[in-house]
Amino acid sequence: ALPEIRTLTLTYALAGADCIDVAADPAVIAAAKSGLDAAVRIAKADQRSGYRRPWLMVSMSAGEDPHFRKAEFDPAICPKDCPRPCEKICPVEAIEFAADFAGVRRDRCYGCGRCLPVCPWGLIAAHSYPTPIDAVAQQVLSQVDALEIHTHVGEHAAFKDLWQTLQPWVGNLQIISISCPDGEGLINYLKDLQQIMKVPESAPGKDLKASAIALKTKSHHVIWQTDGRP
Repeated sequence: ALPEIRTLTLTYALAGADCIDVAADPAVIAAAKSGLDAAVRIAKADQRSGYRRPWLMVSMSAGEDPHFRKAEFDPAICPKDCPRPCEKICPVEAIEFAADFAGVRRDRCYGCGRCLPVCPWGLIAAHSYPTPIDAVAQQVLSQVDALEIHTHVGEHAAFKDLWQTLQPWVGNLQIISISCPDGEGLINYLKDLQQIMKVPESAPGKDLKASAIALKTKSHHVIWQTDGRP
């Protein structure tokens, strides 16, 4: 819920977070910015010296990504005697079996996947719902400080299309993060993305398999997140 996003943003901002990542949704961004504004006011009232407002980051996807999926199932075919472990395991109470509603509340589900393996009948599936980039890119990127792009090895065409859409606005960002799970051909894929983004080759003296490597460019930092976790 939006009030919870505002509260969480406010809490993490006051706790000293440097960057807060939220969905690329105008309503979510507005709620997060409200929390950041409140944090600034509180910091001033408390006379916190050196307080810095965290960067606000949004996540977008090039191709399918588990960060942008939702659980789905047909509650009408669930056996009556099922103990409903899916309902118990959901961390955000997105699965309900109530008198007025049964199934997955998509506005709550964030695709963690915990419910998929616990269904005794294998009735739950996950479907990806990538961010509609063309519709929100200009509105979203003009309001934030950082961007995380989720991708997978081999999604050259999808990444190129996304990057071309975003390119007019990326120059004003402080950080661009490329999140890519480990896989065969990972290093070559990241080098291909460098060429698509026109990021100069770096010589950091470290293996690209490290958790994150920051590459300095003219207008922003790029961070490769390649820890292999979705």
